[in-house]
Order: sequence, then C-alpha cells, then structure tokens
Amino acid sequence: MLATTVVISMVGCGLPQWPVEGPLIAPFGLRWGSNGPNIHRGVDIVVPTGTPVYAMSGGEIRFAGEMTDFGLVVWVDHDDAILTIYAHLSQILVVEGQSVGKGASLGLSGASGNATGPHLHFEIRGRGHQVDPVAMLGGPPRS
Repeated sequence: MLATTVVISMVGCGLPQWPVEGPLIAPFGLRWGSNGPNIHRGVDIVVPTGTPVYAMSGGEIRFAGEMTDFGLVVWVDHDDAILTIYAHLSQILVVEGQSVGKGASLGLSGASGNATGPHLHFEIRGRGHQVDPVAMLGGPPRS
C-alpha cells in the first residue's frame, strides 16, 4: 500500500476545534466490513441525536443538503484548500454560500443516510487528500 503524506496549513483559520465532544467509535483509515476491506475517510463520534455540531474553523458553506450515504450533510470550505464534512445530521442550520466562523452551529447530529445509530461522521480533506482528524486536531475529541 502506498502511503502519502499531505501537509496542510491552517494559517488564517485560527486553531481548529472538534465539532462535537464524545467517544470516537470508528477511527480513520483501513477497516474490515462484511464486504472486505474499505477505507474509512473520516472518524465517527457517538453523540445523542440533536447534539449541536460546530464548525471546526471559519469558512464558507459549500454544500448543505442530502446525499445517499451521508444523509443530511454540510460541507465547509476553509482557507488553504481545506474542506470539512459533517454527516448523518438530523437537521441542517446553514445554507450554501453562507460564511461561518469557528464554532458556528452547522446542524444537529442524527442518524440520517447510511448510519447504524446516532453519531457524527467527520472528515477533513486537504488539497484533495483525506486527512486523519485525530492527527490534525492533536488527539481525539473529549468525551
């Protein structure tokens, strides 16, 4: 397997924060499912339905709507070619094109889309590559 190191900068974004606090139930990276190995492109954080989900840092809402696997989902474009994804929401509180600051409420957690229970699926993409949120944010979220 080829490993790629992606260096991304958060200059101008302020120190990023976790979108929710809770136990990590599915880490980033390779995992085995009923159909064999697959890549989990983000992390899953278990939180009760209706928990507020906050922006990791400031940016602009690129997408706010429904997707088959993600269910209700918000995509935030940040400076320096960084995109964050917040999926399986029960409610979306922002609209496409809206500017948001760090810690802005994006929606409420849920179990929409391809989810087995209430949690937040959170991804970071830097320069088109998947980035491990735990590595970028300096450790797992508090629970």
